[in-house]
Amino acid sequence: MNAHSQNQSPQTAVTAVMAKPLVLWGYPLLEVLRTCQVQSNPEATPAFGRGPFGMFHGSDRPWTHEDRDIVTPSCDLLYYNAWIWIGASPVRLHIPPNHGRYYVVQLMDAWSENFHNVGLRNTPAEGADWWLIHTEDPMPAGVDPARVVRCPTRLVWLLGRALVGDLSDVPKARAFGDGVQLQGSGPRPSCVSQWRDSDHAADDFFANLLQAVDEIGVPSNASDLRPLMRSLRLPPGGLDALERSSQRVREGLRHAYSEGIHLIKQHIVNLTRKPWTWSPHLGIWGDNILMRATVAMKGLGALAATETLYAQADFDADSEPLHGQHGYTLRFEGGHMPPADAFWSVSLYGEDRYFAANPMGRYAIGDRTKGLRLGQDNSLTLQIQHERPAEGDANWLPAPSGPFYLILRMYHPREEMLNGRYTLPPVQRVKER
Repeated sequence: MNAHSQNQSPQTAVTAVMAKPLVLWGYPLLEVLRTCQVQSNPEATPAFGRGPFGMFHGSDRPWTHEDRDIVTPSCDLLYYNAWIWIGASPVRLHIPPNHGRYYVVQLMDAWSENFHNVGLRNTPAEGADWWLIHTEDPMPAGVDPARVVRCPTRLVWLLGRALVGDLSDVPKARAFGDGVQLQGSGPRPSCVSQWRDSDHAADDFFANLLQAVDEIGVPSNASDLRPLMRSLRLPPGGLDALERSSQRVREGLRHAYSEGIHLIKQHIVNLTRKPWTWSPHLGIWGDNILMRATVAMKGLGALAATETLYAQADFDADSEPLHGQHGYTLRFEGGHMPPADAFWSVSLYGEDRYFAANPMGRYAIGDRTKGLRLGQDNSLTLQIQHERPAEGDANWLPAPSGPFYLILRMYHPREEMLNGRYTLPPVQRVKER
């Protein structure tokens, strides 16, 4: 026991220990609700993905370092975003003809589970209507049961993505996104409308959690820590529930929040120091509360691995952290490009988990990047460094001057990637001369 703990009252110390799992458990829910509050706030300035609740709002260009709503975004796609509340009647999701363009509409529950995707694999090329209902609601009459999606929570986040090429392709990609429509959503839940955001992060966290957990509910396949809340005499309720607790309990909750957030931050970095890490279980969390919280902090809105596999590099081949003071190469041998049926790309992010500003405005490089130079053996070597390479910028992925990490995305990954038969090449540090 450290000196700080020795100065705590027994009630404060016990509360801090008992409430720490609540921080891991509740963090993804509150990150989703915070995002919903930002994006559907009727008083906010219109921006990418922001606008009235119950409607899609699309980006008018690929995301850049200036966009800060979602951590670790992709710049290969145009995003279109919506939040809905499923009431007694189903919500209709209309998908227009795709004309061969890759797209996916990701459906996430309020706890960040990617429970269903609508896209090329399950929707006709000419488009179709889908019907969204809550798991507890009866099957709607007169609709095709194959087009009904049962949603674990009544609050659903729909995050659409449409592949976009160069600037000349943006209008067509936007036209597709504009054709994705919703009808029948209920109003914003009160836990979003009454979102608390003050200078006291720990107090806000537990106040928002107490406000939200009963209104949102907990899916049957996820951990339910509401009994732990009750054992701490923190029954779900309004924003004043926290104020009704004793001062010692509130002090314990603040310690729990600090330690819980610290634990999540420790796990957003690859603790094994392997060159690449990825999981075939991404997006489908179940009762893995730590993994759910970790990805909510570093990559909220991650697609399930069967749709998109995300491989992350925090370290080079020598297990040293990636840093812009060094130069690196990433070499794919001829015939051994990342195995993806749709497309793949490598994106670079600064330590703040957003794109890093650079003079080229290039945030990713992949199989669709124009002008890539292949070796005589059809290999591809990417140059990852802060300064422009002497050989030119054809294969250059610009890095910031400080720490960074990479995300390799494979859309519609092939079986050899999902089952581990394909090995990603490590990032190699260029030795200084």
